[in-house]
Amino acid sequence: MGYSANTYIIRVPDPVMFPEDFYLRAFDKGIGGIIIMSSGSDCPYEGAYERLSKRVARVYEQMRAKNIAANRLKLTTICTVCRAAFLKEISEMEKAVAAV
Repeated sequence: MGYSANTYIIRVPDPVMFPEDFYLRAFDKGIGGIIIMSSGSDCPYEGAYERLSKRVARVYEQMRAKNIAANRLKLTTICTVCRAAFLKEISEMEKAVAAV
């Protein structure tokens, strides 16, 4: 099982470290889709997932204002060893980007 060569993975301690404009600038620069994979409520950083969820909701609003399809950004909770779920998310995003 694998994924496309044009899929890039950025590993970070917690995705809440990216500001809202990071996502919008990525789309402006030609990124087709972004999946934010988080450990959800299991995150070791207290309150980080809640802040991330709120931040992504604000990004969705900004995307709508710029006429960027909302399905090009996805926040999902995946454990670090769930290979099948990871590949499913990648596949779904590839389909969403291809449809744009």
